[in-house]
Amino acid sequence: MKKLLSIIVTAILLTSCGKQVEEINIGFIGPLTERAIDLGIGPAKALELAIKEYNGSKDPTAPKINLFVEDDQWEKEKALPAYEKLSKEHNIQVLFISNTGGTIALQEKVLKDGVIMINQLNSDALLSALNRNTFKIAKRTEDAHEVIGARIAELGLKNLLIYHFPNDFMTRGAKSVESVLKDNGISYKTIEIIKGQTDFKNSLSAAKNDNVDGICFFGYRNFGFAMKQAREMGIDCQFFGSTTLFDPIFYDNSEGTIVGTECTYFTEKDGNYVLAHEFIEKYEKLHLEKPGSIWPAMQAYDAGNITIGILATINEENPEKFDDWLRQKLHRVNYYQGVCGNISIGPDGASKGIYFSIYRYADKGVPQKIKR
Repeated sequence: MKKLLSIIVTAILLTSCGKQVEEINIGFIGPLTERAIDLGIGPAKALELAIKEYNGSKDPTAPKINLFVEDDQWEKEKALPAYEKLSKEHNIQVLFISNTGGTIALQEKVLKDGVIMINQLNSDALLSALNRNTFKIAKRTEDAHEVIGARIAELGLKNLLIYHFPNDFMTRGAKSVESVLKDNGISYKTIEIIKGQTDFKNSLSAAKNDNVDGICFFGYRNFGFAMKQAREMGIDCQFFGSTTLFDPIFYDNSEGTIVGTECTYFTEKDGNYVLAHEFIEKYEKLHLEKPGSIWPAMQAYDAGNITIGILATINEENPEKFDDWLRQKLHRVNYYQGVCGNISIGPDGASKGIYFSIYRYADKGVPQKIKR
């Protein structure tokens, strides 16, 4: 009888313990070459830092976490091949991704594969309408650009030209500004540029004839050429930009005419300053350089640490289905004190707590805060 009881107890203990997870593979897809590299390289290196810190101090029973990185060159069409490579070669269970179009393109695949996908760069109404395995731990696109519209109204400008790159993020940013301008009775004309465009003289000439008193450049480094061309044509109005001005090549393309541009941006001054400052120091110590743009790296570090903190507990809970478990845990994130601020995640998988400010491009690579 005692022997039978011992066998039963042992069986119960083995069942309750379950199989221990030894390693979890995480993927990252972002622009490492071509355009918008500050939206890929910084986040990848921030995730590397977060994972290195975790693996170096984790509990012996917690799983090791591995990071694998792929370059999408900021092209949504390259997201699927990059994902399939990560899935086939590394069997990833979590994917971080920068590109909004790429996030949309991978919807069916991640849901079918049981992968949790986290956009650590952007959050907007469209992304929040996607499937249950998609999360956004990032600033809200609409909010980040509405502050530009409010700034234009505050300055008393009356006639704006708005350029935007033809992707979802910049299109939504432009529409957010348009909405504010419309509410304030401010005239505007919007032009969607061609990908790869470098000559803006025709539209700038028309803008000069229309006496525009402000130009918005919502896009990437090629708009540096537009800024230079505008100044050479004698257009001396105020320039405005999106979140992407601090790509070093943007400055080079503009030949310095970008200086003075006001933009929506985020630095350690807008987050939890002490934690953010510590993060930047650790990032620089590991990578021997600071992030090209601070905010993409800061957001990725928070998104990574939130996720890693949950993954560390997997062997304590032994979930039956990984994506169901991680999804439920992410939805419970409330007032996480990260480098960007105090972050919570809502029922739609979107975070709150990251708020951009108005900055001026003071000098090459130097943002100067104007107001929140």
